[in-house]
Amino acid sequence: MAALVASPMMTSTIPRALLRGSSSCRSAAPFRGPALARFIATARGKYGELVVYDETRSKFSGSVIFGHGLGDSPLGWHWQAAAWAKELPWLRFVLPCAPHMPVSLNGGMEMPAWYDIQGLGDRLQEPAIGADESRVVWAELLEAEASLVGGRDHVVIGGFSQGGAMALYTALQLDMMPLVAGILCMSGYLPNHQHIESVLAPGRRPLALADMPVLLCHGKLDPMVRLESAYRTRDALQDFGMKNVEFKEYKYMAHEVCEDEVRDVAEWLKQTLPPPQE
Repeated sequence: MAALVASPMMTSTIPRALLRGSSSCRSAAPFRGPALARFIATARGKYGELVVYDETRSKFSGSVIFGHGLGDSPLGWHWQAAAWAKELPWLRFVLPCAPHMPVSLNGGMEMPAWYDIQGLGDRLQEPAIGADESRVVWAELLEAEASLVGGRDHVVIGGFSQGGAMALYTALQLDMMPLVAGILCMSGYLPNHQHIESVLAPGRRPLALADMPVLLCHGKLDPMVRLESAYRTRDALQDFGMKNVEFKEYKYMAHEVCEDEVRDVAEWLKQTLPPPQE
């Protein structure tokens, strides 16, 4: 299948989008105060710090927190979140926005990023400087969503590329039960593998981790996050004792999404966060 590209035509099908305030990810100011408040306070401008798709329902049985990739914003994924919300109307889709920071990979240029990226080499050895600050924000957003939909085990966290990496980095370091309902990582990888390995050393792993559903999706032609990084991410998760890791690769896909992947994700979400029984 050909890769999907966001276009103005896709915006015509968007359901109600709730923007909390009039902020976005333009500021590079340091975080201050409680983590979620920091996130909102430093995200002022055009796109909105959170975009929530809820298909006009007032009560939900689940939520999906989905993080964008490097240099992007929630706007880059609003069309797909809208389509998933229409197909899965019992779920909320929440798109957070990364803060601006200098990125070494791009010569120190400031851009939306969840953490600094130093190069395109061994992604699992990426130190991911700044990821712990972003993880605090993701964790607080997770708690906020959990309070709305009935607990952490009703929330999937996921994302594309660096957003998918943050989903893994956050979910694997939760220190309280219950764990999240599942992790979705599209064209991403597990950053700072050595650190996560120390956090999840034998004897320190939550028992529930073994059965947590994980979906890894990756294009065979990806030049930015090579397929080998996705294989090694899968292997690392299995080495942590995780038995429910599903891996899907797409023959003609690069660092992008395709129609088959979008359908696979929707089906996985339906199984991981099924509709409530009437």
